[in-house]
Amino acid sequence: MKTFRIRYICKNEYAMRNSLKTPLTQAQLLVLQVVKEQYNEQDLDELKQLLIDFNHRKMQKHLDQTVAEKGFTDKDFENILKGNKLN
Repeated sequence: MKTFRIRYICKNEYAMRNSLKTPLTQAQLLVLQVVKEQYNEQDLDELKQLLIDFNHRKMQKHLDQTVAEKGFTDKDFENILKGNKLN
């Protein structure tokens, strides 16, 4: 039983060491700097919502640009929803 436990710990430590070798992005470093203090549950929920809203705005902007570039219309989207392919 102890052998299994030691082996299990070693696998976890190996996985953790490998994951720490992956460099953090600038965005990840910025978030870590911002959240270095302790926050209560309400603050964490607010921070989470801010990040969700930020990503939503970025995705919506990208979608809007793609729709404009491709020239998609409401009729195109209706056809897609009906299972038809785009022309």
